Amino acid sequence: MTELQAVTWVLFALSFAGVVLNIKKRKECFIFWGVANIGWIAVDWSQNLPAQAAMFVVYLATCFWGWREWQREEKGAR
Repeated sequence: MTELQAVTWVLFALSFAGVVLNIKKRKECFIFWGVANIGWIAVDWSQNLPAQAAMFVVYLATCFWGWREWQREEKGAR
């Protein structure tokens, strides 16, 4: 297994953990997704896949948005 393959498997695991935590309604899902998205951006950019890197930039932005929305709901500020 190459180093790149190992990194992508770790990123897969982080992404999957984020999904599971989201299903369980745990706010920590956004941390897992955020870290994974940053990793995917780096991998995609290094592999000359700018469109896919851009997609993960958008996903990262939605992580921040989701985190903020969950905080608002927890505080009852809707």
